[in-house]
This record gives sequence, structure tokens and C-alpha cells, in this order.
Amino acid sequence: MNPIESMKADCKNCYKCLRVCPVKSIRFNHEQAELLKDECIWCGACVKACPQHAKAVRSEVDKVRDMLEHNHPVAVSLAPSFIGSFGADDPMKVVAAFKRLGFAQVRETAEGAAMVSDELVKIAKTGKMDNIITTCCPSVNELVEKHYPELVDTMAPLVSPMIAHARLIKHESPDTKVVFVGPCIAKMAEAEDVRHEDVDAVLTFEDMEKWFWQEGIDLNALDAAPFDGPDAGLARMYPTCAGVIQNALARGLTGYETLHVEGAEECKELFRAIQAGELHGCLIEMNICQGSCMGGPKAGQEKRNRFTGALAVEQYAKKSAQPLGTIPEQEAISLGKVFVNRRKELAQPDEETIRSILRSIGKESKMDELNCGSCGYPSCREKAIAVFQGKAELSMCLPHMCQAAQSMSNVVLDSTPNAIVIVDEEMKIKEVNSAAQKMFRVSRQEALERSLYEFMDATDFEYVLQNFDAVTDKKRELDEFGVVVRETLVYLPKQHGVMGILNDVTQDEEQEKALYQLRVDTMDMAQKVIDKQMIAAQEIASLLGETTAETKATLTKLKTMIIHNGESQL
Repeated sequence: MNPIESMKADCKNCYKCLRVCPVKSIRFNHEQAELLKDECIWCGACVKACPQHAKAVRSEVDKVRDMLEHNHPVAVSLAPSFIGSFGADDPMKVVAAFKRLGFAQVRETAEGAAMVSDELVKIAKTGKMDNIITTCCPSVNELVEKHYPELVDTMAPLVSPMIAHARLIKHESPDTKVVFVGPCIAKMAEAEDVRHEDVDAVLTFEDMEKWFWQEGIDLNALDAAPFDGPDAGLARMYPTCAGVIQNALARGLTGYETLHVEGAEECKELFRAIQAGELHGCLIEMNICQGSCMGGPKAGQEKRNRFTGALAVEQYAKKSAQPLGTIPEQEAISLGKVFVNRRKELAQPDEETIRSILRSIGKESKMDELNCGSCGYPSCREKAIAVFQGKAELSMCLPHMCQAAQSMSNVVLDSTPNAIVIVDEEMKIKEVNSAAQKMFRVSRQEALERSLYEFMDATDFEYVLQNFDAVTDKKRELDEFGVVVRETLVYLPKQHGVMGILNDVTQDEEQEKALYQLRVDTMDMAQKVIDKQMIAAQEIASLLGETTAETKATLTKLKTMIIHNGESQL
């Protein structure tokens, strides 16, 4: 399992994870986000950004529990940033909590930082490297090897303090299992790197907060306990801004200008500057997280900000302001590392293919390329390349999809012969279709600036708005416009408005009136026939008595049917 895994969630039209991802190592497949492990730098930005909590960070707590239950000697290598993360009134109570769980040793990763600082100063003193990039941040290492491999020779060829410390512990006690505990997700990937498999498990501060809670351990109720290793002194500054540089300077660094860079975009900008030959003679400390490790994605204690945490670390480190001296075993421990090109080469589309993809999402010209970034890519062109590479979907272009939906909606609205009016809670007109514009004899723009009251009685609209109840097929006469309509009114809950569909039945009404008049005229004609027949009947009553009665009954029936539109009343 990767350090971060994507879970199925309602990812539709969000793309927040992609927007914050510094290397765009996320693929969307059927509207589901998937991390691309060959490109991901495991910085955790997507974990913090995802509103659906669809990015799961691996937990190795069960693995560590198993080590303890099988009576393996297990040592904790505790990152210095713990001082600003757990919120204990005494940092040493955190050490006591680990001991309560059964760990044999609890030591500071800062011991390893002191070892790495020594080696860094030695490398700098040779003066063989033009620029030196140094970092304890595995995400920076991933960024260089996977995305800027041209700079691998600029990296200080050293392992991180975590690896150095694990090697020190195992040099002293080969059977001991080493568990690193810190705020970083990327440390999990670093621990699994075949170049240094010295760390047996990685836990985050959030893992430990949960574990302490499950075991009912109240940090502030414990007595403080000391670390098992030597006092790491100034090396505890490693997780703070420029902490590596401070340690290097304290150990005699000379010959290089120093820079420290925080943030993924800032790191990428500096890489480009080095590639362009704009920097020389610099020792550069780099961290992906703003605030260095104090801003790590799994630092815990969310109520405590990274600034107060950094201040706590600095105050604690200054209690032993001198750097830790050279560790006797250091000479016997290899701290070297070779950085390599791990970039995955992706197919690149030609210009015509890019233009074809852009045209398919309505980008016919440069003017159509909004470069709004809503899809997660900084430009429409980069989005098109991602589509070609199978990392993005055409439907991710929100302006295009909205425009397409609007166009379809407009076709439906404008093709219907019924007048459609949408009003808000104040009866202000929010939308009208072509039929409504024709009925009310206004343009769309004029209608949108006016109230429904100016065109018709809005009583029925107000009823729907107040009662959330529909009005169906109600006959209304709009005398001012000379039309008769049958109105159907529907409440729109999301907009808290009303949509009215006005079916113009004026012509039907006129036809109905004409038919009624025809029936009346026919009735009059029938009455005249009856009257004449009665006169004739009186003159020849003796001869046609029963026949006259039958004729009168038949004609009366005909008259009644005419009046009632042809329906028999028998």
C-alpha cells in the first residue's frame, strides 16, 4: 500500500486535490481521483485539501503493536518537531507516554541530524560542488529525482537524519527495531526505499495521538522521563526554518552563501534558477512544507499553529545551545546516498493533437483559452496535454461544460412555445425565454431589470413562494397583453424562487368562443324550425297529431345537443 491511497468519493467537479498538487500527480478516471505513485512526491497537500476526506494515509500502528507484542526490542526515533505538536505541558512527558506503551528506547532523531550536519560541513569544505542542496525533507528528494533529475548532482549526497539515526541505533543494537515518529507522510516512502531500509516502521504524530487516546494515556498526568540517547542540543532546530543551515554554521560551515526555501512552488522556482545558471556558490536548505517540518501534514494538535510550535522547538533547542559533538560510532556508519533519475517519461502530443483536444472543449482559438485553473491545471494547454496522457478528462473543463449545459438549456427554453419566467423571492425577474419576451413585448435585458408586478398579477407566484406548493394549469387572463394563459408555477428550493410556465391558450379560447356562437346560432335556427312546425301542426292537427309530437321531441333533442356541444343528455 502506498503512503497515500485514494478512496471512492464524490469527486465530481471538485479538483481541489489537483489544484494543490505541486506536480499534478493525480489522474481522474470516471470522475474519481487516483494518485500516480511514479510521479507523486507524497507531500500530503491533497490529504489536507480534500473536502471529501477521500485520501487515506497509511497507518502502521498495527505493525508496531505486533513488534511490541512479540517482545522485539523497539526503539523510537522521535522527530524534534514533537515539542510543538502534542501539547503536553512538559515535552518529556511524551517520552514517558512512549515508555508506557512498551518501547525499549525513546531517542531524538536530532542525533542523526547532528551526524548529517558533520558530513555536510565536510563536503562543503572540499569546495567541489558549485551549489549544494541539503534537506531532511523526503518530498524534496522525490521532487528532484522524479521531476528535476538534471539536478541530482546538486544534492548533498547524504541520507536524511532519520536514516542516519536508524543506522546508529542498529549499529549499537543490531536486533532492535526502529520506528520513526514524525509529522511527515513522505517518510513512509523514504523508509521503503531499497537504498536504505534501516527504518522498520513510520508513524505520524496523529497516529500517536490516537494510540495514546486508545490506551487512555493522558500526557499531562504522567511524570516526565528523559530521552535514552545523548542531548542532541542545537540539532533539534532541524525541523524549523533554516534549522539545517544553523547547525551547519555552528559546525564551521564556510565558503558558501546560504539560502533556505519553503514551499513546493518556491522550490520549483529555485530549481529553475539553478538550471538557468543563475545561482552559484550557494548552500540551499529546502522544504516542501511551509514552516518546514512544523507545517507537516500529520503534525497533530490542529488547534496549535505551526508558528507557536516552531517557537516551542526553538526555545527547547536553545536550552542546550551547543551542537552535539561528533558521535564516536559515526566513522563506522555509512551516511552516503546516491541520488538517481527516477523520472517517468510521458508521451508528449504534437501541436495538432493539442489543438484538436482544445477544439473538442470549445477552445477554437487562443482567445477561447481562459486558463482559469478550475480544472486543476494552470492552463488549458497543460490540461490538453494531460488529456492526451490519460491523466485528465475532457469533462473537467468547467467553463466548457457550463457553457454546453447553458446552451442545451437555452435550446430547450427557446424552442418551447410556452412562456417561461423565473423570479426570485422579491418577484424580480431572473430569467425569461423568447416566448415570454414576445408575450410581454420586452427584450430579455429589459425584463431582467424589472419586476413581475409590472407585467402581471403576482399573487399566484407569491402563494407558491410562501407555501412551497405548486399551481397547476390555472387559467389566467392578461388583459394588458390581450392573452389568456394556463399557468403552472413551481417552487425552486435552491434559488428560493418560482418558475412560471405560461401556456398561451388565447387562440384556443377564441376558437371555443366561435364554436359556442355557432352552437347558439344553430339553436336559434332549430327553434325557428320548431316554431314553424308547431304552426303547421295546429293547422293540420287532426291529420298529424302523433307525428307532430314526435317531430317536436326530435327537434328539441337536437337543440339540446347543440347547446351541450353534441353530448346526449338522455
